Amino acid sequence: MALTYTELTTLVRTWSNRDEQIVSDAIIQDALQYAADKTYRTLRVPPLENVAVFTNDSDSLDNATTAATNLNPSKTEIQVPQDLVEVIAIKETDSAGNTIRVFNEKLDPRTFFDPLSEKYTNNNYWTRERNVIFVSPGFNLSSLGTASNIEVYYYRRLPSLNAKYAVTTLNYSAGLLTTTGGTTALYFVNGNTTTAYATATEATAAADGAGTNTANYIGIDVPHWLRDENERILLYGALAQIFAFVQDDEQAAKYSNMFYAEIKELNDEDKQRQASGGNVQVNFNGRGLI
Repeated sequence: MALTYTELTTLVRTWSNRDEQIVSDAIIQDALQYAADKTYRTLRVPPLENVAVFTNDSDSLDNATTAATNLNPSKTEIQVPQDLVEVIAIKETDSAGNTIRVFNEKLDPRTFFDPLSEKYTNNNYWTRERNVIFVSPGFNLSSLGTASNIEVYYYRRLPSLNAKYAVTTLNYSAGLLTTTGGTTALYFVNGNTTTAYATATEATAAADGAGTNTANYIGIDVPHWLRDENERILLYGALAQIFAFVQDDEQAAKYSNMFYAEIKELNDEDKQRQASGGNVQVNFNGRGLI
C-alpha cells in the first residue's frame, strides 16, 4: 500500500511498541534511512534500474575523448551517475536509438591504463576510477555506425524517503502541490486558480488591475517504490535498527532476518522472471580458465 513518509514513520512506531520518550521520530527516520541504505546493497530488481544518457551536444563526448597513441588506444570519459549502485551495461547508440556497440569487457583500472597489458583490437573495454567511467576505444570510433550517445544502464538508489516535489508553477499545474503545511508562496490573479505565478510582480502584471492573492504550498511526496509498494522491507529494516538502539538483541536479530528474507524473495522472484518466457542465453568469458 502507498504510504506517505509520515504514515511510514507512524507504522514503524506502532510495530516497535515504543513511545516517543524512548524512540523519537528522529531515531525512527534515521532507522528508515539506514534500512534503505542497506537495501540498495543487495536488492536487484527492475524498479531500481535506470538509464543515464550522455549525448554529444556541443561535442561534449568528442571533447571528452583522448586520441589513440602508439601505446594506448583512444578512450572517452563520462561522469558516474550520482545515484549509481551497480553498472549493468554500457553501450553506444545512434540518433535513432539503435545500438552501435556494447562495452562488454570490464577491466580493473590498472589493466585498463597499462599500455603493456593484454587487450584485443576488436573488444570494447570500460573501467571506473573514482567518479569517472572510461570507455575504450573512444566515442564514435566504431566502424558499425555513427554514434550519438553513450548510455549507462545501471541499478540506482531511489530519492530520499522524505523527498518532496519543489514548489514551482509547473508542479502546481501538474497537481503535485498541497496547501496542507505549505510554506512557500505562489501568487494568483483574483478569480483564477488555474494559473500560478512565482512572484507577486508576475501576478500583478497578469492581473491587469483585477487584483491578486497568494497561498502557501508544499510539494507532495515524490513516488518511492520501496515506500509505496514494498514498505515491509523498510519496516523490518528500520525495526532491526531500532531494537539495536534500545539494546534488544533478540528482536533486532529477528527483524534483521525478516529484512534480508524479504530482499531475497524479491531477488529470487526477479531471477525467475528473467529465466521464463524463452530460451536463456548468457555469454561468459573465462579468460582462459575454462
